[in-house]
Amino acid sequence: MARKKTPNIDFIVGMAEDFVNGGDHIGFKLDFTYYFIQKYDKMCKEDAMFADMINYYLFEKAFDIHKDDSEEKLRKVMKEALDELYSPDI
Repeated sequence: MARKKTPNIDFIVGMAEDFVNGGDHIGFKLDFTYYFIQKYDKMCKEDAMFADMINYYLFEKAFDIHKDDSEEKLRKVMKEALDELYSPDI
């Protein structure tokens, strides 16, 4: 069975993963909100439930609250948000 194509979801989650793994702090802070808004409707068409989870864990619970924190704090919070997003307990 072919995997469902989710390029917009993959892009947003990939941005968060790249940042957590040492990616550019300033670029991430400037671009994440823009791309999230631009791709959200398309993410919902790809997988509405997962898009909602991404919105809650990565954007609302992590980035939006902590975007003005230090680079280290934001990386830590985003890593925790990714771990929660992928948690099998959800």
